[in-house]
Amino acid sequence: MSATAASLSSARIDSHKLTAAAVMAEPVPAVPMTRFRAPRVRRDVLSRPGLLQRLDRSIQHNPVTLLCAPGGSGKTTLLAQWMAGHDAQLMPLWITIDSEDNDINRLFAALLQALQPLGLSWEVEPRSLLANLTGSRAQMRAALATLVNALCTSTARRIVLILDDLHRIEKPAAFELLDSLIERLPDHVAVVLGSRIEPPLSLARWRAYGELDVFAPADLQFSAEEAMALAAARFGETLDEDSVREALERTHGWVAGLTLLLRSRATRVAADAPAHADGAESNRHLFAYLAQEVLEELPACLQDFVLRSSILIELQPRLCEALTQRSDSREVLEGLYRRNLFLTAIDELTPVLRFHDMFREFLEAELQRRDPALKRELHERVAQAETIDSRAIYHLLAAQRWDEAMERINRAAEERIAHGGIATVERWIDAIPEEIRAAHPQISYWRGTCAAVEGLTAQSQHPMRVRALFHLIDALNSSGARKAAREYVAQASRLPLDLLGKAELSLQQAWCATPAGDLDSVALYMRDFVATVGADPENLCPATADRIHCVLIGIPGVVDSFERFFNAYQQVRGSTALPWHVSALTVGAWAHLWRGRRAELQTALAQAELLEYQCGGVNLVIERLGQLQALAQLVLGQHGEALATMHARIEGMQASTLAGHGAVWLRPYRHALARAHWIMGNTEGFREVLPHLTAAAMPGEWPFVATASATVRGLNAMFDKDWMAAEAALREASQTYSRCRMPMIYADPRINLAYALLMQGRKADAWTSFAPVYDEVIGERAIGLLLLESRTVVHALLDLVPANLSKLAAHSSLLEDWRQWDDRPISTPGAASAVPGKPGRLTELSEREHEVLTEVAAGASNKHIARKLSLSLHTVKRHIANILDKLDCDSRGQAADRFRRVA
Repeated sequence: MSATAASLSSARIDSHKLTAAAVMAEPVPAVPMTRFRAPRVRRDVLSRPGLLQRLDRSIQHNPVTLLCAPGGSGKTTLLAQWMAGHDAQLMPLWITIDSEDNDINRLFAALLQALQPLGLSWEVEPRSLLANLTGSRAQMRAALATLVNALCTSTARRIVLILDDLHRIEKPAAFELLDSLIERLPDHVAVVLGSRIEPPLSLARWRAYGELDVFAPADLQFSAEEAMALAAARFGETLDEDSVREALERTHGWVAGLTLLLRSRATRVAADAPAHADGAESNRHLFAYLAQEVLEELPACLQDFVLRSSILIELQPRLCEALTQRSDSREVLEGLYRRNLFLTAIDELTPVLRFHDMFREFLEAELQRRDPALKRELHERVAQAETIDSRAIYHLLAAQRWDEAMERINRAAEERIAHGGIATVERWIDAIPEEIRAAHPQISYWRGTCAAVEGLTAQSQHPMRVRALFHLIDALNSSGARKAAREYVAQASRLPLDLLGKAELSLQQAWCATPAGDLDSVALYMRDFVATVGADPENLCPATADRIHCVLIGIPGVVDSFERFFNAYQQVRGSTALPWHVSALTVGAWAHLWRGRRAELQTALAQAELLEYQCGGVNLVIERLGQLQALAQLVLGQHGEALATMHARIEGMQASTLAGHGAVWLRPYRHALARAHWIMGNTEGFREVLPHLTAAAMPGEWPFVATASATVRGLNAMFDKDWMAAEAALREASQTYSRCRMPMIYADPRINLAYALLMQGRKADAWTSFAPVYDEVIGERAIGLLLLESRTVVHALLDLVPANLSKLAAHSSLLEDWRQWDDRPISTPGAASAVPGKPGRLTELSEREHEVLTEVAAGASNKHIARKLSLSLHTVKRHIANILDKLDCDSRGQAADRFRRVA
């Protein structure tokens, strides 16, 4: 950012120029003075020190800071809090923008008025500047130069110009004025912008030059800890923790919505009103706020677009066009996303968006209120365009198109029931009026099939029916129907069971205890399982091998059970290869990985892959082996193969036949992909998948979603070396990690929290965070916790181990195991990035850029690279441009030559 008049200092102001006293004898007219005062901060407003520190740090070091989030997110409050406690050496100036500032003369007058407290020296009296402005660009440039020159005469160390409610401006000319001003400001002037919409300023350039910090909606969302503090400050002990967490989950931490919900619930509790009254009352206040502050702020054409699109599960251009009859749906969706309109991006390129549940509920209620007939028509319209059976059925049922709905149900029911979606099929059928479905035998058959499966527990004497019951429990829990799964487990536990039944029951008890957060019981149930198997391994190993869920690895105590089962398998496997051996080998390979036995892992994995190829496997076995393959390749340093395996698994999980299963497990697969990019230090790849990981939870997803989301937000901040932001997110994740723990799927927040603290110079705090992990690794011989992490991070943390522990044999054994995987010396890397590097200047390349350069050096064309790496041509070109920039090369040939010399 330039400083046009930086050479002008107060010592060089000519004597004929006006003094501040002379200029400001009278205020600039026609601008209300209340616009230049920050709002008063209420006494009960929650202080957010971490956020305030980040804001202050940005203001101190960045020319531009942007707070961009929906109304009610706390932007103005945060800025007012900063104003109330800012550094005494700073000179903050406040302007509240209103719609009249679309007139550039009035906007310029407001800027002049805001500068009054500075006591500047002016070349031209401000009133004359205003009087001579006619809106021409030449005059405006001259006026801006005069304003900038006056700012150069200030003796303040740093001037901070805060423009709040910038979304009130719509005219391009007004933004052109601001853009020109910001580009020309002296170095000691910072600008802070508060807006609900991303303003059309030179944000991309400022971001590229490292001159911009953006506070997005996710940054302003309340954490669980802040929500509890808010509830306590406003309502005392009226609300319990569960009520606060439910409100937080529903509002995604949106401050205004959270406050309204908490107030409504506190009022209900205080009045001893029935629980159902809370929903109606809280909806009334929430919806009123959204109608007034959000929907009415949109242009009429956009109001119609969002109301019609509210019936969609995901907002895709093709479906939005079917609903709205507009050919510009892609552009409209991109504009809505820039408006921060309570949307999550599922795919930013297409784009595919999803309304937050709360906002979607409001829009659907508003659409129903305005035109119920139109709502049914829209459901019918989108059902004809929808290609996924489950979504088409939903829309057909909402449109009351019973015949078409039953036709789609017939096509989807068998596959859905086979994958545990019994409750879904029942819900579809029960939504159809009984007198209509009674006339359709096929629908009656499917309803009867569901009822028959549900009635299996009534015939407990039959071993096959008992086994089918456990299949049902497994499928229900895997598909997100956790409550129903637990109810069936309770029923099964009361049945007379043989040894196989007891082994199955222990497995399903462990499986259902996992999402419930009862991890001690998970280990206990797994010990019961292997004890039962030990009574008859020859029969029970084959019957249960494919029922063991490998995602349990990493829960304390489970690896011992995996090892014991694998030992039992080795005793009874015989000389003939059988399909169930693939599952047993997968369990054993996981145990080897977690214990850090490199050679044994590779042997078991190779045997499992060969057997799977020879015997062919069912989908579930292939899926579990694929999970192991991907993470084993990752820790073995086979990064390209790991990424390919992960992408294949993600693509497979998105098949329409796995819709129910994928809704729960697609995000974990993407977490594994993010883990790979994190370990490889690939910022770009990590951030490509990040929106999928921080999106609002889908119905049925497991509770670890929120913990994992906070974890990856922390890792994202670590890529930027924003250690304080990383600490805040990782502390949030660590609070629930003991209950929502799945280290095979996403990173351990305790490890990365320790590193973030270490990078702040807080070694004692870093060891406090890392010590429980270290104790677990030593006590459980669970080096896998460290293998699934960045090598740089682990090296730094192992160097923190106190002298009294580092002298013990257990520590020496740990280091010996660790060197099997990484033989670099363990030493603290100081402020080094947690990003593994490559030789020479290639250290600046991301993993994906390194893959692209490898292909370029081999002579591949852009089209060939795009096909091989599953990228678009546009993305390949972007990668090559980045490579040339980072390597300071003028051509592909130069970059390839440099790569070949280093490689």
